[in-house]
Amino acid sequence: MIQRGVLMPLFFMKLKYYFILFFITACSRNYPEYDKVPSVEFHSAMISQDSSDKKVKFSFMLYDGDGNFGLDNADTTAPFIDTFQQNFYATPFYLENGTFNQLPYTLSYRIPRLSKGEQEKSLKAKVSIDFAFSKTAFPYDTIFFTYFVYDRALNKSNVDTSWIIAF
Repeated sequence: MIQRGVLMPLFFMKLKYYFILFFITACSRNYPEYDKVPSVEFHSAMISQDSSDKKVKFSFMLYDGDGNFGLDNADTTAPFIDTFQQNFYATPFYLENGTFNQLPYTLSYRIPRLSKGEQEKSLKAKVSIDFAFSKTAFPYDTIFFTYFVYDRALNKSNVDTSWIIAF
């Protein structure tokens, strides 16, 4: 027969073990960790046309480990001038006679802040940008883009490529 004084400590030892196991399990959730340098990954391109324009709804995934992506309206002084006044850059390529050629310009956009404050939280976001090309100035029917972004710390992401887009 087990004495009552011995049974209670065994019960508490088991309870303590389960509590520690539960605590470790609860604290070890599998949240993804991203690099502090942003990265981009092409998602999709939806096309449309009207009588005057060719349009592309360009979407990509953005990953940023410290969540410092995007620009505020007040970000108009150094370092957010010149190159860093915009934070998205795309280079279009067009198909002509079986060869892709780079257009002589880049498309740049200012993507607003995606998180509030200066908290360092991982950021995963789907970003969509609408491109519109005048049919008269843009006669090409097959294109693709290379693109990259800058975060608030002026870290440049990887350069990614869209799929080939046919109007």
